[in-house]
Amino acid sequence: MKHAPLVLYEAESRGEQKDLWALNYVSESVEQLTGHPPNDFLGENPKRYLYQMIHPSDRRRVGAEYDRCRAMLSPIFMTYRIKHREQGYIWVEERTNFIRQDSEHIVCLGSLVDTHAPVRIEKHNARLDKVLARLNADVAVATGQDFIEHLCRRLALLLDCRQVSLFQVNDDQHLDCLVSILDGLMQPCYSMRLTDSLLAPLASQSHLVKSLTAADRHQWPILDTMVHLEAFRLDNRRGRWVGILVIDHDEPLEVDSALFRVLELYTERAVTEIERLGLEGRLQESEARYRAFFETAVQASMIVDLQGRVININRSAASLFGVSDELDGLQLPSILPDHQPEGYETWPAFLAFIEQASDAKARQSQWQLQTLGGSVRTMVVHSFRVSGNLTEGVMLSFDDISDRLSAEASLREQHQLMNRRQQRLRGLVDVATRLERQSSVRDFLVSSCTALTQKVGLSQVACYQPDSEFWYASSLKPELRTHFQEHSEPLQQALATRHISWGSDTSQWFYVPLVVDNQAVAGLAILGDDLILNDLDFLSMLAQTLNLSFDNLMQRKNLRNQAMHDSLTGLGNRSQLHQWISQTLGQQPDQSASLLLFDLNRFKEINDTLGHHFGDRLLCEIGPRIQRMLEWRTSHNIARLGGDEFAVLLPDVSQQEALAVAERMALCLREPYQIDAMQLQVEASIGLAHYPDQGQDGHELLRCADVAMYAAKANNESVVVFDSHLDAHTPQRIAVLSELEVAIGAGQLWVAYQPIISAATGGVAGFEGLVRWQHPELGPLSPAEFIPLAEMGQGIRLITRFVLEQCMAQIVHWRRKHPDRYVAVNLSARVLLDQALPGQIGQLLAKYNLPGSALVLELTESTLLSDPVRAITIINQLAGLGVGVEVDDFGTGYSSLAYLKSLPIQALKIDKSFIDDLLVDSQDRVIVESTITMAHNLGLKTVGEGVENEATFHELVRLGIDSLQGYYFARPLAAADMTEWLDDYHRSLEW
Repeated sequence: MKHAPLVLYEAESRGEQKDLWALNYVSESVEQLTGHPPNDFLGENPKRYLYQMIHPSDRRRVGAEYDRCRAMLSPIFMTYRIKHREQGYIWVEERTNFIRQDSEHIVCLGSLVDTHAPVRIEKHNARLDKVLARLNADVAVATGQDFIEHLCRRLALLLDCRQVSLFQVNDDQHLDCLVSILDGLMQPCYSMRLTDSLLAPLASQSHLVKSLTAADRHQWPILDTMVHLEAFRLDNRRGRWVGILVIDHDEPLEVDSALFRVLELYTERAVTEIERLGLEGRLQESEARYRAFFETAVQASMIVDLQGRVININRSAASLFGVSDELDGLQLPSILPDHQPEGYETWPAFLAFIEQASDAKARQSQWQLQTLGGSVRTMVVHSFRVSGNLTEGVMLSFDDISDRLSAEASLREQHQLMNRRQQRLRGLVDVATRLERQSSVRDFLVSSCTALTQKVGLSQVACYQPDSEFWYASSLKPELRTHFQEHSEPLQQALATRHISWGSDTSQWFYVPLVVDNQAVAGLAILGDDLILNDLDFLSMLAQTLNLSFDNLMQRKNLRNQAMHDSLTGLGNRSQLHQWISQTLGQQPDQSASLLLFDLNRFKEINDTLGHHFGDRLLCEIGPRIQRMLEWRTSHNIARLGGDEFAVLLPDVSQQEALAVAERMALCLREPYQIDAMQLQVEASIGLAHYPDQGQDGHELLRCADVAMYAAKANNESVVVFDSHLDAHTPQRIAVLSELEVAIGAGQLWVAYQPIISAATGGVAGFEGLVRWQHPELGPLSPAEFIPLAEMGQGIRLITRFVLEQCMAQIVHWRRKHPDRYVAVNLSARVLLDQALPGQIGQLLAKYNLPGSALVLELTESTLLSDPVRAITIINQLAGLGVGVEVDDFGTGYSSLAYLKSLPIQALKIDKSFIDDLLVDSQDRVIVESTITMAHNLGLKTVGEGVENEATFHELVRLGIDSLQGYYFARPLAAADMTEWLDDYHRSLEW
């Protein structure tokens, strides 16, 4: 057929001209029939309409026939002339069927055949018309399963195939066969998994063509001996997959485009019917579930019509009302009493309640109903209008609330008692909160009495503390306040037994002891009422709350005492001292007061010699001795700050009075202490700071007193009053220290050089580099003003690094003419003991291409002995670099001479203090001379510092000194000035 001169088309009426039907589809053979391509006839606004190409003489007859057949949905068969573009008018034969898609749309399926076509084409068209007509007649009135069966039968006939099947797809996983026609016979329906079937590829494609193998037929036996399968995926308008149309045959089908269009049209209707079958199935399942739920529901329910007749009743309702299994055993009026408690008749009101039921929202109302046995019950009835395939009416569900109402009545009886108890429990919480804020036992007792009456609502509460015979009573009515004599005996009994006790049989008093560490410290007498006396839980909670709060008070006191007192001596500690100072100065800010700070000299020797237990006993004697000397009743204002350091606050005294007290205290503390059979004697160094001149708070006073105390210790004095010149940590000096790093970066630090003269040649052997600071605000600062502060932190490392860098850079220039010259730099203990020092110096020597002999490091005796082991290790590493080491200020320290032979030292620098009086002090002469001799005997050289005149110079040379340094030769000068001095000095030597 696909080669026959047959034109197939699908058309529908659009637009304003109803006769000009637009083509939705037309076969390619239309070009053979009309001489125009198919696209000319397609689209919303086509170039041509078939109707316009009909011969004018035939057009009126054809239009009338169209109108008649379209109105009656009857087929068309007629001949007329149509114009060919080249051949002129030719006779055609038209066969058309009209199909109504919905109330507004009609589609026609038709064919045009050239009357000169072969006879076999006419027969085929006749058969096609017949099948289409039957198919149209079958599906016009059929729906649901009938439609699907008719469709499959007609498609099998139309397509001349052996088998047509239609499947419903469920959840994209299961296939349910709705109809299967094999060789004209209906086959049993079956189900299968999509993934296990030959149709699985349709999950991702719309059309499947497959040549069947023996394995395929074995997997799907219903295929019999067929060899060809063609399947179409059926989707609804929302794109959801709902079904599959399967066509099977013994040989491949030849289906032209016209038949494919027929399939498209009727499979759309098949999709609708498949969805309808699914909906009906779900409705039947829902009805079954509803029926099962209704019958087995725990909720008592029945269905009645609007006249009150019982249609159905479930088992729970039958049990509730005492109905037998027979439905006829219950009539609605039989469970309705004549009247409701409010007085109105039950039946009319209940019938109105049924009539008002809605299917949108359940209504509920409370009723008194009765069982068939006559028992009256209170129930909440819910009404909801229901409708379904099997039921129509109003569903009534019943909640029997009789037992609940009875329980609620019982609960209401307890409501007031519970409210009162809750109020008292909340009051008890408030009492506990208030008691947690108390700081003394007496405050606790008084607060307990007032809080229990005011917060808990107890009519009378009294308290008693036996140690102080303290008694206090609180009452809601002051005129009824009780007295101690009434409760003396039961209170004593409660305190003795440490348990709650009761008064006489007729009395409502009970007594609660307050117990700490198994000892009754105080007790409370409480007048109870019926609610309290019958509530043992509340009584126990009351006693526990009072005792727990009291125990917390005692723990807070103990913790406060521990936090504020020294555990060894019992004196106040540092925190307590600051609190005393704050309280004293806060109460009277305009007073004058003093703080004495002292420690015991040589106390460490006692600890090391006699043991710490002797030292501890000695420390315990200090507080009482000061207390007796000051004639104070308590140790208030006397504190131990740690170790052997104590402080005494003297409020409201002048500085002269405080100084007198300090001197008396020094004498008092100097008196011997008798510890067992041993008599010990120690002295104290006392520092005194006065408020407000030397501090506005405890921290500042303590710092100033600490400075004065160490000044007293350093000067071997008993008492020293703070003075600002004693303070090495003034804000100005601290500020200088904080500016050190900025000063290095800003170029404020510079290095001065002083020459070192060889005694043998008179030439310049080397230089000593000395750091200087030109402060932008404070002016020139000597090393003594900032080096000690820098040694307290990392600043000394910054300074040393700066000086080494400057000195090495400069000595490079001075060694060009005299390659043996060196530069000497002083090192502190903090810098020397840095493990990284040898590596850093090695890097600097390499940077400036200098040998180690170009650098000499000067160390004091104290620096060497601060950590001898590490010092020896690092000095040996420096010696390995060739760097020289000299001992600076030799003779001023307190050390052994053993390090002179254990360290790679090359020279000793004799301190200026021995050089100054060399010519007038015989002892200094002996020290200098013996030092030179000892050094030479050890293979060391000597350098004399502080040479300021010619006579001293000549004397040192006569004694055998190796090198000299001092103002006699030159003061420390900047590098440029030192270069000029060198030129002048060399010229003087030549002269």
